[in-house]
Amino acid sequence: MAMDPFFRISFLVLWATFSIVRIYYGRKTKTHDSLAEIQEKLITAGRDMSKGFMILTAIITAVGGVGLILYLLSPPWWTWTRFPLGDWIQWIGVIVAIPPIFFLIWVHRHLDTQWSIALEMQEDHRLITSGPYNRVRHPMYLGIFVYTIGLILIASDLLVLLFFGFSIWVNYLRIPDEEQMMIDEFGDEYLEYMKRSGKLLPPFRNT
Repeated sequence: MAMDPFFRISFLVLWATFSIVRIYYGRKTKTHDSLAEIQEKLITAGRDMSKGFMILTAIITAVGGVGLILYLLSPPWWTWTRFPLGDWIQWIGVIVAIPPIFFLIWVHRHLDTQWSIALEMQEDHRLITSGPYNRVRHPMYLGIFVYTIGLILIASDLLVLLFFGFSIWVNYLRIPDEEQMMIDEFGDEYLEYMKRSGKLLPPFRNT
């Protein structure tokens, strides 16, 4: 229990740092300059969801969001959702969550103005295959997933796991739609890129 404040502060600092990186590149690339534009793109992102999935998303977001707030505030009467896994698990979480932030900066620098929170093609969209995209088609998802796992380990909390675990799942479900969008736009060029790259990890086979 003595380390709890340290880990909560670490969680908050890492979350804030990640948010700053995303906001900075969002503003820099002009993908969402205003709150209204963010809302419009989120609506676009959720347009293809079924009604049942949207309801499930709303429930888990609400429950998980409350749990996240309670974890950060840590009232003495709220302990039943905590996993007694030991400080060493939380230390691993801190170590795991830090590198993906720098990795995501690298990804954003290569993706440049083509990043968007919605599945959409930008004007004069190009197929990026350099840097982190050289052997992995979705390095941004990879970075976010590893970072999120780090936060889950730091918190060691059931509702935080629910909130961020569901986030990982929802983002993973976007990948097939994103790949189909790229195939529709770039055709054989993207199909050839798929042959020499992995979805989230570099391919182990020789090319």
